[in-house]
Amino acid sequence: MSWRDRLLPASFRGVGFWVDQAKTPVGQKGQLHEYPQRGQPFFEGLGQQAKIHDLTAFIVGPDCLEQRDTLLKALEEGAGELVHPWLGRMQVKVGECEMTQTRQDGGLVTFTLKFYPDQPLQFPTAQVNTREQLLVSADSLLGSMVRRFEDAMSLIKAARIGIKELRDSLKDVYEVIAHEFKALIETYKELSLLVKAIKELPREVSAEFKGLLGDIKELGDFAREGYRGVLASASQQVEALKKIDAPKLTTGKDTVAAAQALANLVQDALLVKLGYQVAQMPVATPVVKLNATPSLAQQAVQPVRRVDVPVADDVLTLRDALNEAIWQAALKADAVHYQTLNALRQQLFGHLTAVASSGVRLITLFPNQSMPALVLTYKYLGDATRVGEVTQRNGVIHFGFLPPGGLQIARE
Repeated sequence: MSWRDRLLPASFRGVGFWVDQAKTPVGQKGQLHEYPQRGQPFFEGLGQQAKIHDLTAFIVGPDCLEQRDTLLKALEEGAGELVHPWLGRMQVKVGECEMTQTRQDGGLVTFTLKFYPDQPLQFPTAQVNTREQLLVSADSLLGSMVRRFEDAMSLIKAARIGIKELRDSLKDVYEVIAHEFKALIETYKELSLLVKAIKELPREVSAEFKGLLGDIKELGDFAREGYRGVLASASQQVEALKKIDAPKLTTGKDTVAAAQALANLVQDALLVKLGYQVAQMPVATPVVKLNATPSLAQQAVQPVRRVDVPVADDVLTLRDALNEAIWQAALKADAVHYQTLNALRQQLFGHLTAVASSGVRLITLFPNQSMPALVLTYKYLGDATRVGEVTQRNGVIHFGFLPPGGLQIARE
């Protein structure tokens, strides 16, 4: 195909014309600096030249005046599609143009047309900060849980609380406190001390939880543990939520109410803690894959440095478990506390969905033969440092022997 066959019929906004000459700047623009007493100038590059199209065009024929008016109307529109004979189709804006008509050239109208690139403006786009929204909801629940506990305790007559019955009903709750809120054990070294505080100084109990949660908010676990650590800790706390959903029944109306009030307080405190921990997980940046896999010997000297990214399947599992746990907790809440719990549930759902969308999915490998975990990790992942991840996720008994069945690994 010759160059003539490749020429396109010129037009603007569908109105055709003929082109004699077309000029377009190319190369780089810049500023040339020349200095006195120095024979070496300096050219400061200022970026690529703007693609301004200068066309020398004409229309001809017995109906040239009608063609002229149609083209003038198209030019007055200001922007549209230009079909450039040599460069093809493009979106442009009309610049400074000239029209020339003479008696000698009857039936011919010439134009000098200038077109500028029509690039759409890049307006800033708003992006929801799910982390901050989650922190706000967790703070709201913190205030609501204290109010709920103190309101419940204000309706209880302390003299009617049975010490032994309350202690027996709070054994599971105390175990959760000892595991998830270790700092409180310095104050309540024994369950009997906690029971005594609930009966005599309930406001101090709620103040202790509130102060501890404030410290947890300031101390971030993500920088130390990463996605895997935070997700594992959060999953354990969800199980603790289920464990203390309802204390064991005791005798006495006031004793039962006190036990339930503390169980609700600890459960709400766990949810606030979960909100703070989950908010620490950022939406991950896209993973950049290595162009070449370093040898095993190289990795032994200099391990592969990988960007920490979440496993979407783990994040979604936590999201769904939290969603269900908060629904169950909301069933026994009053109207005000229900709204606070529901707001936290929605923000947790939204942030974990955003984190999962930036993560990687799990895939299942089916090796043809059994092999050591290190060999499989290097062979299929190109990164021997991930051997611990593979053995932990698949519950491998011995790292020197991997069964040939299906193995789950993160797709990175």
